[in-house]
Amino acid sequence: MTVWLIEPRDPVIFRDGRPFNASPGARAKTLAFPLPATMAGATRTRAGLDANGRFDKRYIAELKQKQVRGPLLVEVKPDASGEEITWLVPAPADALLLKQEPHDKTRAHIVPLTVVEDPAGVATNLPAQLALVAPVQHANQKPHSAAPAFWRWQAYQDWLASPKVHEGALLADWGLAGPVRESRMHVSVKSATQTAQDGALFQTSGLEFVSLAPAKDASPPVLAQAKGLALVLETDAELEPGLGFLGGERRLASWRLSPASFPGCPDAVRKAIVDQKHCRLILATPAIFAGGFLPDVSKLSRAGVAVTVQAVVNGRYQVVSGWDYESDRPKPTRRLASAGSVYFLKLEGGKDAINQFIDVVWLQAISDDEQDCRDGFGLALLGAWDGEPKPFNYGLEVSK
Repeated sequence: MTVWLIEPRDPVIFRDGRPFNASPGARAKTLAFPLPATMAGATRTRAGLDANGRFDKRYIAELKQKQVRGPLLVEVKPDASGEEITWLVPAPADALLLKQEPHDKTRAHIVPLTVVEDPAGVATNLPAQLALVAPVQHANQKPHSAAPAFWRWQAYQDWLASPKVHEGALLADWGLAGPVRESRMHVSVKSATQTAQDGALFQTSGLEFVSLAPAKDASPPVLAQAKGLALVLETDAELEPGLGFLGGERRLASWRLSPASFPGCPDAVRKAIVDQKHCRLILATPAIFAGGFLPDVSKLSRAGVAVTVQAVVNGRYQVVSGWDYESDRPKPTRRLASAGSVYFLKLEGGKDAINQFIDVVWLQAISDDEQDCRDGFGLALLGAWDGEPKPFNYGLEVSK
């Protein structure tokens, strides 16, 4: 398995599935981040190119067996030793980033969510085995409009080890919004006269891989200097470095080997999970489960550890489709459990087995279907949780 750094040179379009035709005023819109299937397809296509740069369909079945782990987002900054890579992970759904009073665009009030006891006389529409989840303290502020969609690894691993309330958290320290959306207006040109065709305007929306995080302690708030972003994936496919096409409209991207390796499970998180026999499982990439937002626990249970899902915090579902080059027809539309979804798990097994469970789950794909796992759907991270539902009240310790 090798780690590849993919750096788009142009704004990349990861189509959202809406029709895009020759109608005047048509718009090609992009997703906020590429789905695993897009990067798996790009990786296998690159691996299947012949000497003339054409894809050989005879190898489709073989290439589908190649594993692709990702994509994840990184921030790349040149330094004296070469370059510094900062890992960026989708924001966890068990963190509320709220406005402060008085409102400060650069800072937020962060409140964790946790499993709580069912209040007497309360009825819910949750499946019977799932508990309620609520903020650990009273939180009546509105969500922060500039909440980062991706967290920096340092802040993220602290959250995995011990979620706490943070007042006045500086957003630039926690993360960033991700790639910047860029829109372009185009006009169709008549081939005979090389002039614009009346009424034939159309628009494309792409992702420019730069970060525009707010500058620290800026008054008034200003944007910091743009930094380069890139995609990272790991695969056992044999690839050649160099330029290639990515996404819609055949936009250019550079593919190169990366000396960086995927981050490992922090020691503090591992120790807490082994001792408490409970954990939080957080999706780093969207997952596909036969049960909708719930994983098949018989498949999630591994390394001799039996898993029970106690509670869930998840965002709105995403949708994936695409084109099947093997059967030459559209793929069926499927719903995804979104990246950042959090599953509170009970682990039944010995300490050695739980240690092995951490190794086989950490940043590995946990989707129900093997092919979806090979495509990179459902990369999982693990965080600490004591397994004790809290009373349905508020007022835990605040960390500043």
